[in-house]
Amino acid sequence: MLFIFRKLFYLVLLFLAVSVQAKPFSVSTEVSIRTGDWYPLPEEDMKAAAVDTALAELTKGGLFSIVAKEKSNKLHLEISLIGPAETAKLTIQVHLKDRPSYVSTASISVHDMGFQGIYNAFEHIGRMAAQRLNDKTEALVLKPREDLKGEGFKKESSANDKTLQALYDKAQNLKRQYRYNKSRVLFEQVAAATGKGSERLSALAKDELKYGLTVFEAKQSMVSMGGDGDPGAIFKSIRNAENLYRQILAENSDNLMRTQEAQSALDNLSVSQNALKNVLRVQTLMVATNVRMMMEQEVMMTGMCPDKKKTSQFAANLHTDVSIKSVREKGEEVLYAFTEDKTGNSFSLSCANYRVTVVN
Repeated sequence: MLFIFRKLFYLVLLFLAVSVQAKPFSVSTEVSIRTGDWYPLPEEDMKAAAVDTALAELTKGGLFSIVAKEKSNKLHLEISLIGPAETAKLTIQVHLKDRPSYVSTASISVHDMGFQGIYNAFEHIGRMAAQRLNDKTEALVLKPREDLKGEGFKKESSANDKTLQALYDKAQNLKRQYRYNKSRVLFEQVAAATGKGSERLSALAKDELKYGLTVFEAKQSMVSMGGDGDPGAIFKSIRNAENLYRQILAENSDNLMRTQEAQSALDNLSVSQNALKNVLRVQTLMVATNVRMMMEQEVMMTGMCPDKKKTSQFAANLHTDVSIKSVREKGEEVLYAFTEDKTGNSFSLSCANYRVTVVN
């Protein structure tokens, strides 16, 4: 009878825990920027890229709800820029009533990047800092492991050593299954362990959160490039891997081996990106040549440069999807602007004097 009562009691506790998790924490937000004299982007762009992305990620996780005024629960987001190192950092601090405050950060190097690359980098640290805070909140606020802390850990050192090792091993397995968020939750729990004998695994878990998970995801992103042959997906994988390695540069700047590894990976990604651009450009020029030949036949038959409707018909007959953006007359010359839908590359044709030529 006592056993049955205990089972029911634990089920009630589990139900209550799930109910608590289902209700998000209502938080009000504060945003600040520390720039010094370096402005890689206008302030409004930095906020839009980093802060808006972070808030969207935090609310998407279901743990936080953003409200206009909330006295008890506060969320502070700070963008800090380090000009000499060309590094951007987002720090998110959450202060919940009657609970410890937690901090999450993400940094990235924006050295030698253009406007769009820097904007994407700010979006990356916004998303990463928010993911880290979501996972830390789940690990330490919603599902704290009291058996890994303080006196409770010391009373059964050998048993809890095994528990902590099992938790660490499970986090590693989740990482290798590409379940990064689930893995990060467990690494956060191991990293927070304070009991006797926890020092080694706690340090390893902290290093995973700082480096191991990031480099694993970056390498996986590189391996997955070209899996389905979609150029857009390949460029997305390259950009994701580049941001992750730039994150490693910023967050492991004190480790020469890791920064060298990240720089080498960035060099390889640059080569891959340029090679892909060249291949896609050749492909686009082949498509442009096919369109030119069709248009030239029409010109020879009618003696006139085709209008937009006729040109759209030519484009529809190609095996590759091509969109015509504009047809513009310039004296006796007619200029046609196209986009190859699969690659997103553009090309132009010119029609004049019974000839059709590829402009670019």
